[in-house]
Amino acid sequence: MTPPPAAGEFPPAPRRHDPDQPLQPSAVLPPGAAHSIIPPAGPPGPGGGLPAPAGRVFGEQAAPPPRALVRSVGEIAGLSPRRRRGDRGEVAGHDVDRIDALDPAAWHAAATWLQSLKTAETRRTYLAALSGFLAWMNTLDAHRRPAGLLAVTEDHLQAYKDDALNGRLRHGVREPGAPLAANTVAKRITTLRSFFTYAHRRRVADHNPAMYVEPPPTPRKGRTFPLSKVEAGQVREGLRALARTRPDAAAAVAMLAGLGTRSGSLLALTVGDIRTLVGFDGLRHLTVSFRNKGGTEELLPLPKLATDLLTPLLTGRAATELLFSKPDGRPIDRWWAAGALREAAQLGGVPAERAARLYPHMLRSTYITHAFALGIAPEKVQAAARHANIATTLRYNHPDQELGGHVAYQLEADFTAETRSEPGDTST
Repeated sequence: MTPPPAAGEFPPAPRRHDPDQPLQPSAVLPPGAAHSIIPPAGPPGPGGGLPAPAGRVFGEQAAPPPRALVRSVGEIAGLSPRRRRGDRGEVAGHDVDRIDALDPAAWHAAATWLQSLKTAETRRTYLAALSGFLAWMNTLDAHRRPAGLLAVTEDHLQAYKDDALNGRLRHGVREPGAPLAANTVAKRITTLRSFFTYAHRRRVADHNPAMYVEPPPTPRKGRTFPLSKVEAGQVREGLRALARTRPDAAAAVAMLAGLGTRSGSLLALTVGDIRTLVGFDGLRHLTVSFRNKGGTEELLPLPKLATDLLTPLLTGRAATELLFSKPDGRPIDRWWAAGALREAAQLGGVPAERAARLYPHMLRSTYITHAFALGIAPEKVQAAARHANIATTLRYNHPDQELGGHVAYQLEADFTAETRSEPGDTST
């Protein structure tokens, strides 16, 4: 045994491999070691118990893994599965099934992640995006397929992004084999970044594979083109005609057109969200309070057309009743809003072929483009559109001169004029 050091002396340095000294544990556990030394936490979820948090540093207290208080993601508000027509389902049943088929750790992470999102519309969008990624994973052959969602690597995510941009997706898309638009792929990659960041923060993944996977650059101008000024006027006329048979549908589209809001903002509106307030100007204003995409509440005044069509729908109704619903009592969805817009367009005189291609988000683009055309300050348009970044607002702006006055048209007109002029003709 080594004698203790005398006063004022330093203790001798221990030998590296002293057989009489026990080995000390490493300060950092190797990847995966946490699973072998920490028992599973809590009661079993779908398919069994949860593994312990991954990547724990020695001596640090283990953080509790995520534990969803539901049995299926279909029990989360806004995500009830649609199995057959008229069953009040809000999302595709196969999207719920793909998430519910995950291993327990991944399932609890996905379920609690979805619950943490601020609005039902965001939950639906992110659920569909994650389901689409799982569908792609299932198409991979054995040597490329990860062992599970939490075993996904950066290379898998890069390969998924490449397949989406180059038309190699066969499942989880509307048109198999067709390249997805850059902004669509960007939304999907953003969804996956959100999930894996959450899983890493909650210690069910020992790394974040999406940290360095960037969404593809999106064009400065979006692909959602506005209605022409004539078409917008025709839709307004059509809404008054539609109100005779479908007053709720007419009022809903009038709100979308008059406020430039997203169709998802209308889904959960109740009668109590519509209130009459007296403004600083001393006038009475019919207002709507709805939840934005980011989860914030906002109070907006309703323009005249929306006020005229909406007021008759408020009489004698409970404040908690859904403002808009389908005939069978189910909440409306974007397809219901699209059908109402197309019907109003045809009633107002828009040709049937053109009306069939309209969808609600075009009203948002029309709202923003019209505001810019009137010379309204960009920061005011941004605030009205509820965008965090002015660049997003500018993507919706499609002034006529960017198409009708394009350089290509000007050059073509000049060449045509040159061709039509006869040799030697000096007339002006």
